Amino acid sequence: MADERIATIVKEIKYWKEHKLLPEVQCDFLLALYTQGEEESTLLEKKSKGMLLLYLQIILLVMMVPFSFLVVYFTQYNFILQLSILLLSIGYAIWVYSHNYKKKSQLIHIALILLLVQLFIATVLIANLLKFNQYMIIAITILNFVGWFFLGQKLRNKYLIYTGILAMVITLFVNFSHLFSFNY
Repeated sequence: MADERIATIVKEIKYWKEHKLLPEVQCDFLLALYTQGEEESTLLEKKSKGMLLLYLQIILLVMMVPFSFLVVYFTQYNFILQLSILLLSIGYAIWVYSHNYKKKSQLIHIALILLLVQLFIATVLIANLLKFNQYMIIAITILNFVGWFFLGQKLRNKYLIYTGILAMVITLFVNFSHLFSFNY
């Protein structure tokens, strides 16, 4: 955020210098002060490097979910290895969330969603490994979505509230629709 403000101030000072609203010596002094003696190209390089790292974080974070899903459901790896990979991806999502929370970045929303999805995959994997019956796994799934709902209320994120409610309804409908007759 501070980099954007400095860039705006530098742009304004260059405008003053170009249109001779301030003497050139004062404009040069202000430019040196706000850029800390660096050229604008280095400021742009820093900003582009930061954006590249941000995009790399997003891509890596998004790729973790399908990779975790593939490792858990489509491989014959030992359950310890599967759980380890899931815990590493959850740890990375937590790190991205906390790192970008300090920066007040919008990436925290993506990190939060992907973290919750990975936690959901992990809890279902653990429930399957412990050989819980179907109704216990459904209960664990519902508890995950209830957690999403309450987390959405706490963080005031409407998308989490709506997703939690919708996921609960779909889970209940899919698992218990056979009890009701829909034939007319």
